[in-house]
Amino acid sequence: MTRTIVKKGDVFSIETECGVRYIQYICNDINQLNGNVIIVFKDETLKEVDFYIHTTVAAGVKFFGWQKIGKQPIPDISDIVFFTEISEIVRKVVSNNADVNWRVWTISGTDAYVKDLPDVECYEGSVWPPCDIPDILCGRNKYYKRFVR
Repeated sequence: MTRTIVKKGDVFSIETECGVRYIQYICNDINQLNGNVIIVFKDETLKEVDFYIHTTVAAGVKFFGWQKIGKQPIPDISDIVFFTEISEIVRKVVSNNADVNWRVWTISGTDAYVKDLPDVECYEGSVWPPCDIPDILCGRNKYYKRFVR
């Protein structure tokens, strides 16, 4: 078995029940457990973005058969907004505000606790285990919210 070294910009194919999907590892998100942010492409042309998601790429390669197929330039995603729903404890302890429902942030470092999501395209920012990625790619994970506009 050969070792695959995973680097930013690498493109991978993932076999799913709904066909082959393509992703690109673009950065680590220090605001969210240093998770690997990936772009999920709509098709094999690797031009049109379907959505963004956090996961662990190296584990996907090692344990779930993600195939490295190449590399391409890393796009700037510094203005992409991610969100997570926050718990009652976070409301009281971290944000010190019982009215907040969401944590929103960008890769560039903007971070806020808000009552309502902003009126822009936002992507779920939880770090998902690689074993869940195929179901998310096929739209079968009921807990994943692709984006909110």
